[in-house]
Amino acid sequence: MQVNTYIVNSNQTNPAPRTRSYGELTRQRILEAAERVFSRDGFQGATTREIAREAGVNEVTLFRHFRSRDDLLRETILCHSISAEDLIGPRSEWERDLPGQLEAYVRKYYEMLLEKEALVRAVVGEGRLLPPAVRETLMAKMVPVRATLIERLEAAKAAGYVKPDVDLGCAVDILRDTVHTGMLRHTMYGAGAYSVDIYLRTIVAIFIQGIHR
Repeated sequence: MQVNTYIVNSNQTNPAPRTRSYGELTRQRILEAAERVFSRDGFQGATTREIAREAGVNEVTLFRHFRSRDDLLRETILCHSISAEDLIGPRSEWERDLPGQLEAYVRKYYEMLLEKEALVRAVVGEGRLLPPAVRETLMAKMVPVRATLIERLEAAKAAGYVKPDVDLGCAVDILRDTVHTGMLRHTMYGAGAYSVDIYLRTIVAIFIQGIHR
């Protein structure tokens, strides 16, 4: 079984097809199955046997690609992460329009969480029970995003837009946690008397009011 993807040859204008190997396709299928099983059964309840069954392979094949269940969990987390730059956007845009970029960020973050809601709930419910190596992987994915947000706000502080006494690390944590909690509440109980759009715009308005000089 082969699937064509594309790579760009420096001597060509048009992309040239590259064939993904059967092994690559099998690995991807296992990762997709792992996400479904971890989301459905939780990190403690998910087994490699069930993941292999879901992927349509045997456990021997699964362990050819992943050394252990913890290794598979780490790779599942990594393959669904997004870079800080993709989530937050370029610094030049933040310097030009801080409120607009804050709103764009909270919307992207909310949508990312919503897309992986079941996996997010598993992390919330069982995060403290995860093996240290897996927790370290989670933290390693969150730290660059947090650091980039702080850096964007530090630039705004230097430009006189943000109050000098605001703890930007704390402010960023509050912003992210409010978006995260809102997604969990909305998917469980519904948005209520106001829309998700109003909720996200209100988060940004209150945040800016709190930090603006």
